[in-house]
Amino acid sequence: MGNRDHSGVAAIPIFDRTSRPPDRVLLATVIGLTAFGLVMVYSASFVEATVLYGNPFYYLLRQATGALIGIGALLVIQRIDYRVWQRYSIYLMVGALILLIAVLILPASLTEVNGARSWIRFGEGWLGVFSIQPSEFAKLAMIIYFAHWFSRRSHRLGNVTYGLAPFATILGIICGLVMLQPDLGTTIIMVLIGGVIFFAAGANLLHVGGAALLGVTAFWGLIVTVRSGRWEAFLDPWSRASAEGYQIIHSLYALASGGVLGQGVGMSRQKYMWLPQPHTDTIYAIIGEEWGLAGTVGILLVFLIIAARGYRIAARAPTPFAALVAVGITTWIVFQAFVNIAVTVALIPFTGLTLPFLSYGSSSLISCLIAVGILLNISRHVDQSHAGITIAERDHTGERAAPYSFRGRNWRSRLPGAGSRSGTR
Repeated sequence: MGNRDHSGVAAIPIFDRTSRPPDRVLLATVIGLTAFGLVMVYSASFVEATVLYGNPFYYLLRQATGALIGIGALLVIQRIDYRVWQRYSIYLMVGALILLIAVLILPASLTEVNGARSWIRFGEGWLGVFSIQPSEFAKLAMIIYFAHWFSRRSHRLGNVTYGLAPFATILGIICGLVMLQPDLGTTIIMVLIGGVIFFAAGANLLHVGGAALLGVTAFWGLIVTVRSGRWEAFLDPWSRASAEGYQIIHSLYALASGGVLGQGVGMSRQKYMWLPQPHTDTIYAIIGEEWGLAGTVGILLVFLIIAARGYRIAARAPTPFAALVAVGITTWIVFQAFVNIAVTVALIPFTGLTLPFLSYGSSSLISCLIAVGILLNISRHVDQSHAGITIAERDHTGERAAPYSFRGRNWRSRLPGAGSRSGTR
């Protein structure tokens, strides 16, 4: 069966030996979206950058640097065998937890921005203060860790003691550290990611439904108590027009003034110090103002393409671990995008999430591009002809690899035989 390391995963070369190309549609879509994001970050930020820093290119240069790092990482990582991440999943999770704890115990001068302790600053560089947001990378570490864990224990997920309880405990610790920052938006996305992976791995539907109901109840309770201002602003933005409703109102103004075809690139009025930080959480509103309904619908279609390609890769993945990683990454990117858009159009209370590949924020951009790199490598191993039927290459154990099928599955056990197909025993 080949040599195995201490983690139980067969020893494999770091760089992938398969000659198959990655999913070119997904690659082109993500690169194109990132390039469009640079255009929109500059358009949405040059006014604020000029007022605050005297340099209209301040935010663009920082975002472009993040894009170059992220795309470079994507191109390298899509050549790294996805099974390498399975070997180091626990180390990635421990590293993420250490960083999440660090933002809470380091001096506020190094971690706090606008009242949230979500960043770690490392000093000044040629582009200004260099910082990272650990919670963005914790999402990916959590996906890899849960994918590895569930692929080894799928036959025990229906048991509360060995399935739901430890899963809820681990997810609760991760989300608890993020909530202490506090970062409600990221917490919501982490819960969604974890829940979808748990469901896809074969969890009992009653457990999933009960956990979902509990999560929704807790979220609603948190919003109407601790964040009651946001709830009131969601119900009636104009009742709190000078407080929590201000950003929602001006976001709606931007979308409404865009019409069908928009005001034109660079012609937004709301970015002239009306809409707060238009290059971050509400960049979708600036897209709507400058590109109109056509632009906003176009962005929705692009994320639907990412969803279709990502879940297609998951459906044809050669191992349960690969399938769950693909499900997790796709869910993360697509759900976060739709939550951001829903906030911008006032369908849900304000959460403060970035729009993947488009909003300003190097940590978000780099982490998303790294995640897509892993997804692209998995796509190099999928069956190109029949989903869940066969694959014409052998896995690292020398055995014929059997893709995990999402079609015609037993909904009470979505990963039959996961322990024997994931490269673990």
